Amino acid sequence: MAIGLSREQAPPRAAEYEPVRRRRRPVLIAVIVVLAVLLAAFVGWIGIRALLARQQLEAAQPSASAVVAAIRSGDVTAARSAAGELSKHAAQAASLTGDPIWRLGEGIPLVGPNLAAVRVVASATDSVAREVVAPLVSVSGQVDPRSLKPAGGRIDLAPLVAARPVVTKAQAAFHAAAGSAAGVSTASLIQPVGDAVSRLNGLFGQASPSIDAIGNSTRLLPGMLGQAGVRNILVVAQNPAELRATGGLIGSVALIRADHGAVTLEAQQAGTSIGPWPSEVSDIPDATIGIYGPLVGRFLQDANYTPDFPLAATTIAAMWEKAHGGTVDAVITMDPVVLSALLKATGPVALPSGDTITSANAVPLLLSEVYARYPASSQQDAFFSSAAAAIFGKLAAGHVDGEKLLSAFSSAGSSDRLRIWSAHADEQDVLASTTLAGALPVSTPQTAALGVYLNDATGSKMDYYLHASVSAGAEVCRFDFRPTSLVRVTLTNHAPANAGTSLPTYVTGGGTYGVPPGEILTRVVVYGPAGGLLAGTRLGSDPVRVVSGTDRARPVAVVSVQLKPGESKTVTVQFVNARQLSPGLTVATTPLPPGAGVTPDVGARTTITSIAHVCDSLVK
Repeated sequence: MAIGLSREQAPPRAAEYEPVRRRRRPVLIAVIVVLAVLLAAFVGWIGIRALLARQQLEAAQPSASAVVAAIRSGDVTAARSAAGELSKHAAQAASLTGDPIWRLGEGIPLVGPNLAAVRVVASATDSVAREVVAPLVSVSGQVDPRSLKPAGGRIDLAPLVAARPVVTKAQAAFHAAAGSAAGVSTASLIQPVGDAVSRLNGLFGQASPSIDAIGNSTRLLPGMLGQAGVRNILVVAQNPAELRATGGLIGSVALIRADHGAVTLEAQQAGTSIGPWPSEVSDIPDATIGIYGPLVGRFLQDANYTPDFPLAATTIAAMWEKAHGGTVDAVITMDPVVLSALLKATGPVALPSGDTITSANAVPLLLSEVYARYPASSQQDAFFSSAAAAIFGKLAAGHVDGEKLLSAFSSAGSSDRLRIWSAHADEQDVLASTTLAGALPVSTPQTAALGVYLNDATGSKMDYYLHASVSAGAEVCRFDFRPTSLVRVTLTNHAPANAGTSLPTYVTGGGTYGVPPGEILTRVVVYGPAGGLLAGTRLGSDPVRVVSGTDRARPVAVVSVQLKPGESKTVTVQFVNARQLSPGLTVATTPLPPGAGVTPDVGARTTITSIAHVCDSLVK
């Protein structure tokens, strides 16, 4: 019996498939063609719009520069015209990169991150043009630095008050745009796009201080200048010829009264005439006393041994109130370097002594020549008081270039030579985010923040001849991957070889505190990162004993260095960065003296040079 399939049940022969295959092939080809067309259209759409967006962003750059130039020159009409051009180009770039097709392309591997980055750059530029530049240009006449100078002893606060809502909103919009650009990772971007993102972040970084200066000024100045009632402000002159951690010995204190923009000089006193007291005048942390001694809360001249400026300022305010009564609303500190910058705004000022003080001679005159000319401290104090009163009088009368005045204050703050503290919590909150606050360095999980501060122990004015340089580095040296930080501070005594006999006794100290005339004794204070550990110190190549402690979770080492004329020594301090896993590093310093009797640029920050091969230089 035969077993098998019938003809009807058997599979069809190959020839029977041909009609089906022929019918399917055109359909498949059509699908491929359609997809190819769509893909070409998609790529073309994205490519053309990317090219146009790039052109618009490039066209926006000259407009942005024109806005800045027009504002600086005071040409409001030109600023508005340039701002309009900037907004037009930025808006078109944002529109070209914000459609659904572009967003769809951002999901494509490799290509997508680049499209997203271009969109963020365009959007951030558009936001800045619409929400920052245009509003600030609209109120530029109200916050123009030329209009902020005193007239007849009074600053008109009304324009600042009126502009404050607009400026505050623009400041917030700027930081939002900067934050969006900073959030773009450049790791997977092609070079042109990555360069564009880096360039934009760089521009944000450059503009940020100016934006914050304008925004914070409108938030701070009206209140601090007495818009809502009288304010008492202490202006403290620091003398870097005798160093303290915040800049210098407190040589004099002036009480300024501000009432609805009217500013008057109420009183002046030499620092030596205030106090001392038998016990601390305010709450000084035990850790601070442990590191700097009990005098920090009893002597005005020692209140700024600590680099924690808010603590030093509250102590200074408490000392003034204890000596004179009343209430201190703010404390401002500055030094003769800041004064030299202010004199660029006022021009030369004639003094009762017959001298003319200028930006060129202010530092040598106030830090050196006065001591050679007047041997008695009372004569020196009288000279300083008369100079301060003459300069204040010229400022209050409005004989000043407003733009140069603002530039001087801005540069002084960025170089740590100007500090401001307010007794009013809302104002202090604003100050805390600025370079003016002077708080202890703040570390992050990625970056260890260190500090290097100098306190004179000679008891004289020899720091006019002290030169200091700082270098630092960090590297992962340990098996637990905690980074090691290393700081080197090199001090040099540039006084003449015969300084002990050729310089006045008031300058050398005359050996009163045990330091031979002509020599300089300095206490080098080095702060490690919060939560870190002090691993070791040395002076030159030898281990050295130190005063150590902890200040607000920061390890502190204090090393005493004594130098003969012409001598140089180096202090090395090592820390373990217990809270960091990467070797990021920042270093804050006392504004360091030039050591050669020259006037440093008020805006120049202390240069921190880099130490390589930290692991090869460990303190054993």
